[in-house]
Amino acid sequence: MKRIFGYILASALVIGGVACSVVNNAIKSGDPQFAYETALSLYEDEKWDQASTLFEACRHIYMGTPREDSLSFYNARCKFKTHRYDDAATLFDEFRRKFGRSPFMEDAEGMYALCYYYMAPSPERDQSLTSQAIIAITEFISRYPESKNIDKFNDMLDDLTGRLMKKS
Repeated sequence: MKRIFGYILASALVIGGVACSVVNNAIKSGDPQFAYETALSLYEDEKWDQASTLFEACRHIYMGTPREDSLSFYNARCKFKTHRYDDAATLFDEFRRKFGRSPFMEDAEGMYALCYYYMAPSPERDQSLTSQAIIAITEFISRYPESKNIDKFNDMLDDLTGRLMKKS
């Protein structure tokens, strides 16, 4: 099991093009727990790409375990932090569908809406993403009316509505 894990992590490293000694140490250890803890440490140090590589490499090991939701959430958040909003939106959407009872759900749904907000173009361009952003933000507001970020989401909704009005 450890040898297989090491090969999978090494493959992920080559595919991801990451050449970091910390990531290499996690791979060489062959220990999924150590790799997960290293990924969390990299995440805390804001080394998003390296953390994401390890989270993705650990994903299959923790499938079906209580740790799967945190691993999926942190990986999606790494994509969000590196401004890969399309990838992040896909991962957050998968998270929302799979982990409906996760303690990360409110944050995941909020970041899902933020991804679409950040991808929404100026009024001169096609507004399909703006419409998706409005739907995601409206869903967030209706599900979490007591959120500490509700004012921010209402402001974003006003901004997006304004974009649609300008477009028309």
